Amino acid sequence: MEISKEQLEGYSLYLKLIHERMLDRYFEEQAPYLCCKDGCSYCCEKGQYPMSKIEVQFIMLKMATLDKKTQEQILYDIQDTIKEKLSANLPREEFFYKCPFLISNSCSVYENRAIICRTHGLMFFMEDKDGKEKYKMPACAEIGLNYSKVYDKSTKKISEEAVNKMQTNTPPQAYNLSLKSLTKKEITQNLGFEFGEIKPLIEWFM
Repeated sequence: MEISKEQLEGYSLYLKLIHERMLDRYFEEQAPYLCCKDGCSYCCEKGQYPMSKIEVQFIMLKMATLDKKTQEQILYDIQDTIKEKLSANLPREEFFYKCPFLISNSCSVYENRAIICRTHGLMFFMEDKDGKEKYKMPACAEIGLNYSKVYDKSTKKISEEAVNKMQTNTPPQAYNLSLKSLTKKEITQNLGFEFGEIKPLIEWFM
């Protein structure tokens, strides 16, 4: 089923609201611990990028405005990644790849990027096998980027001693940013759209 103009407008409003009410504030609060900047593409180099159909269609709208050469490069990378997936013959959860929309270490569709891209970089909560919530660090903490000033690699936890040494009034904080919580029907139904099925980015093109 094609996604209507009205649904895309509802989704666009949703993005505006989550930035105004949540994400912009979260990133501002955690600024002392973040290293994200132009040219840093670690989070786009190896992943699965789970997205819903409406997110992918929103991205494709942005892609249609790009120059022909960039569009051709994206399509080539998509097809190349699909070939790699098919030849690797790995289970879904074990296949990782560079985002095809990453061009010269920069997101070519940044304004229309997916939820997973908008929240990445912050600490977040996730449930363990017993259903208990625990905080999870962004992967780049392991290579000296986000939260690395206060992250203890040996314990895989925040170092209170390191936090105290920073002398900041804002402690490192984990937020409820799971796709499960951000894509609930209860949140989106009043805006006239649903996220629906979510699957790895490349699978939408197969």
